[in-house]
Amino acid sequence: MLKLSALAGALAGIMMAACVQAAGTEAANTPAEVPAPVSEGVTNKEYKKGPVIKVASYNIAAARVSSLNSVAMAIKAIDADVIALNEVDNKTARAGGVDQAKYIAEKLGLQYAFGPAIDFEGGKYGIAVLSRYPITSYEVVNLPQGEPGVDEDRVVLAVEINHEKFDTPVVILNTHLDYKEDHVLQRKQIATINDIAVANVSLKQIRDVTTKVKILMGDFNDTGNSDNIAELSRYWDLVTLQDRYRMRTWPSANPMADLDHIFTSRGQRWTLKSLTIPKGKEMGIDWASVSDHLPVIAVMTLYER
Repeated sequence: MLKLSALAGALAGIMMAACVQAAGTEAANTPAEVPAPVSEGVTNKEYKKGPVIKVASYNIAAARVSSLNSVAMAIKAIDADVIALNEVDNKTARAGGVDQAKYIAEKLGLQYAFGPAIDFEGGKYGIAVLSRYPITSYEVVNLPQGEPGVDEDRVVLAVEINHEKFDTPVVILNTHLDYKEDHVLQRKQIATINDIAVANVSLKQIRDVTTKVKILMGDFNDTGNSDNIAELSRYWDLVTLQDRYRMRTWPSANPMADLDHIFTSRGQRWTLKSLTIPKGKEMGIDWASVSDHLPVIAVMTLYER
């Protein structure tokens, strides 16, 4: 009887193990979420004479270096179709309760969108996009964050613009990344930007981002020869000059680092007509007195959509 009981127990154990193995096999064979194929959107096109756009990226330091009027006059001198602004206050105490993006836009007759990154001094602090042409939609995407109360939250502001010279909408992505020199958090933030480019992160307000004309701009807090900027080259082309010393934007009084960048999507091809980083008193502006960053200004012709 004892032998029979032992045999029955062994058989039960084998059957239980088989059930566990079968359950594990079933779980392993359960399909993961698979991305849908990209079957719609803007189709490819080559131009004999493509549309031209002038874009700029400018960290305005929340007008703390000079005044909001000085910043507005600098932006007027830049005279871009679209300009991505970093370090923008919205009704904070230090800004005197002024919505800085709205103020500049109304003063210069531009459209604007604001992307809040953090709550600050009774208002918001973040980034903005100004446009000469209608903004049809926009949204804010949160980037990976660091330690609460230590690391500043970061975002991407995605803005869709109907530029009169383009036969499809233009999507502008503006961002301001983490500044720490270990660049660990920044690498995660760049991975999210790449995820947006290939629709691993889907936008809710702007459709077909993967196939649309896209320009990425902002203060990346890293130089053009860094590993993190190289990560962006998977899906983005850095708009730059061969002489990297001419790309330095910070600090504006005597620049040592190229932190502010413009990228185009690898889904399009452009001809660079001009790339300017004004310094000294070029364009009638004393640039070092306006902000601690210099703007990057590019004029580009699209020849493949």
